Amino acid sequence: MESIRLEAARDSQLPTLMSWLADLCQCRQWGGPQFRYPFDAQTFVEDCRWRELPSHALVRGRGELLAFGQYYQRLGRCHLGRLIVSPQHRGIGLGKALVTGLARRGCSELGASECSLFVLQDNATAHGLYRALGFAVAEYPEPSDMLAGCDYMIAPAENFISISI
Repeated sequence: MESIRLEAARDSQLPTLMSWLADLCQCRQWGGPQFRYPFDAQTFVEDCRWRELPSHALVRGRGELLAFGQYYQRLGRCHLGRLIVSPQHRGIGLGKALVTGLARRGCSELGASECSLFVLQDNATAHGLYRALGFAVAEYPEPSDMLAGCDYMIAPAENFISISI
């Protein structure tokens, strides 16, 4: 596979990213129950907090968008969110590269010793990836009706240091 890299997401990548979310189900799986659908460029930027959160793109070559994700501090951890791999590039290890790259960068930038994320309980593919990377289901410490049907998973930052991407 051609060399890939994690870089800050660019506005020019928005149309491609938006095209990956073809229906309400995919949009809610990725963006959560509050994400508006159908969306336009303005509501998409607002709902994914494009200008507020560190947004990163996994790219190759001259910037071909392969995957996208964000991180921020949540409950003292580097929380990974809005993780997605291009529908045309799934199943070849890009999810591992995305999560590992975001976890390394986010933990370093935020000074966090653990990562966290939410995953839908019925998303077996994502569950398998996260478990393989050392995430474990944990009790979410705050009450939230929005998290029905989701698992909260955490992993130590040290899990991502030696992983080759």
